[in-house]
Amino acid sequence: MSELDTYCAKQIKKYDYDRFLITLFARADIREDLFALYSFNHEVAKIREAVSEPMLGEIRLQWWREAIEGIASENPRNHEVVLPLSDAFHRHGLSADSFIDIIDARSADIYDENPNTIADFETYLGATSGNLMKIAARISGERDEHALSLCYDLGMVWGLIGTIRALRFQLAQGKLSLPQDIMHQFEVRKSDLMALEGNENIKRLIRGLHQSATNYLNQISKNKKSISKDIQPLFLLSALSRSYLNMIRRAGYDPFKLNERASMFPRQCRLFFSALFGIV
Repeated sequence: MSELDTYCAKQIKKYDYDRFLITLFARADIREDLFALYSFNHEVAKIREAVSEPMLGEIRLQWWREAIEGIASENPRNHEVVLPLSDAFHRHGLSADSFIDIIDARSADIYDENPNTIADFETYLGATSGNLMKIAARISGERDEHALSLCYDLGMVWGLIGTIRALRFQLAQGKLSLPQDIMHQFEVRKSDLMALEGNENIKRLIRGLHQSATNYLNQISKNKKSISKDIQPLFLLSALSRSYLNMIRRAGYDPFKLNERASMFPRQCRLFFSALFGIV
């Protein structure tokens, strides 16, 4: 069976198409391992929208904690994501703690409370998106700590962009991930956001998140010599990130006017151009 015909590959193609695209540029021998990792991430990330109350979410998260413990003890559960994830885990000498950290951080998703501070927000992004990128780098063969830290930073970029892109969807669920102190700083109330109209304060807030993501990307570019050939495909996410940031800027930093469908073709062109010329 081709690695593109597996359950995990099909799941990522359907639910996380950007990561599906960049994984196509990875070495053939690790693609399924990356698809398994991203499928694990999809499984724990979707729990919030799949449950009607926090207790049910906690039960599902605990199932995944026990699944990771089973993988670590070489007794994996018979599950379409757990089994290939177990293969990847042992093939690349991964740490159970890094997966548990992602699961623990995701418990914040199931409670409809936004983080208190920007520090709490950054901790969450690091534990989820940043940590995920570091695991992907280890699967790709990277062990250098500086290079791994750049992968972590790329995860922070992706998490910041994801926060902006998902804002409308989250509000529809009654959830808000923007930290309370940054909302207070820009004088944005939840009721303002629920109106689904980007007033000037909301635009200023989004511009601030946009600038933070841009700063991370610029720092990555300055350190591009530390990006080894093994992890270059992961950094194609930088190209997609810049495309999304351009889309947000063109929308005037109004998160409710993002036209992702219109930006799809230019985004893919940027990806292939970056892959061809090694641009970070």
